[in-house]
Amino acid sequence: MRKRACARCGKFVSRAGAPTVIVAVRNGADVFACADHQGELAAPAGDPLVAIAQLQDMARRRRAGG
Repeated sequence: MRKRACARCGKFVSRAGAPTVIVAVRNGADVFACADHQGELAAPAGDPLVAIAQLQDMARRRRAGG
């Protein structure tokens, strides 16, 4: 099971209830962040590894049914 908690606060959703998303890839591991901490944890704009990781995560969620 992958840990989807925010790397900063450890929560799985933001204060508004939005789920965490991948915002960076560091040392080969996905970095998840809630909406409140995305700005401080995000990789530089246009990082192709983040885009690939986000697409893979969406595909995993679809296969898992959620």
